[in-house]
Amino acid sequence: MNYIYADNPTWEKIRLACDELGWNQSTIVKQCLHGFFRRDGRFYAEAGQIDAAARGMTEEDYFVCLRDRTEEDLLPYQNGRPAFGAAPIDTIAAIAPDPAFRRTYHTIGLSAYNYVLLKVARIVDGGSMVQVISRMLIKHFRDNWDASYLPQIERDRACRFL
Repeated sequence: MNYIYADNPTWEKIRLACDELGWNQSTIVKQCLHGFFRRDGRFYAEAGQIDAAARGMTEEDYFVCLRDRTEEDLLPYQNGRPAFGAAPIDTIAAIAPDPAFRRTYHTIGLSAYNYVLLKVARIVDGGSMVQVISRMLIKHFRDNWDASYLPQIERDRACRFL
């Protein structure tokens, strides 16, 4: 990926996490995705099982295909695309593909397991990988900003431990 979409509030949070909390810009998205999957990964693991069954594939073959090959190598659905239920990012609107929100980004390193979950998320969502990742970032910050990031920033600014 050469870029992500981040609206101004999300980009400001990324910038603050880097400037105030010591995150490197090259690793903050990776950290956010790992955090997202720590919280919401079970949904995508179960969706992967559902998708594999709908394609007549074993879980292992499906996993290996997504990890080592491409989505195009998956078997076609036997009886149509399954219903996955409400996905964690369903409540997050797609970010307008406005050049103002297009943020240059380079490699996002993930574990093989999280990489497969990310590919399942793209299948479940049906949108582009850039949009899926961008929406995951928004959800991660929505779920964690007030409890995890902001208290550290406020304590540092106030020169207080608690």
